[in-house]
Amino acid sequence: MTTLTSTGAAPKRSQAATSDVVTRRRGRAALARRLLAAAPDAASLLDWDTLDAAPAWLAMSDPELMVLARQVGAVLCAASIRQWIDGARLGAARAAVGTPFLQALLALPDGQVLPRNVAPCPRIDAAEQVAPMLRTSGLAVLLASLPSGPLRRAATALLGSTASTMAPALAHSLVSRAQSLTAPTAAMRTQGPATKSSEGVNA
Repeated sequence: MTTLTSTGAAPKRSQAATSDVVTRRRGRAALARRLLAAAPDAASLLDWDTLDAAPAWLAMSDPELMVLARQVGAVLCAASIRQWIDGARLGAARAAVGTPFLQALLALPDGQVLPRNVAPCPRIDAAEQVAPMLRTSGLAVLLASLPSGPLRRAATALLGSTASTMAPALAHSLVSRAQSLTAPTAAMRTQGPATKSSEGVNA
């Protein structure tokens, strides 16, 4: 219930709250235009509530989204990446996902790494394969994290990829893990004697 002030007028919404609403509406409208341009048929079935509930990564700029996709792909392939010892692939991984992210990923306890038999990770044998394969894998996971329906179909057209067949809950957990490793505190996990090297062995 709205409470009136002593003057009998309804209290004004705070400037910060108003700014947040305006920013959210602008972002929502921008996302709607983006999805409509990519997939007009699927996007035309969306409503504002669906767009409000859409993950923040859908509104990222293309460069930011591609970095996130590679990071999600790295989380998916973490068990394999942690076995690499060559500097070429590890160097390519640092360039693809960022040094702090890779260090945090390599420093994760084994129990927090997705086992290889749970979800497929592409085989990456050469440095030039690292970035594109992590990106493709990550995009598939991002799409799988969306609920089936118009939003996923529109996002699929927008990203030009195909959703992984993994369960949405697993996909969502991988995306959340990737986002958590980008937090400032993630860098602290790389400190200490148990940290795995991200430099590799140069032949």
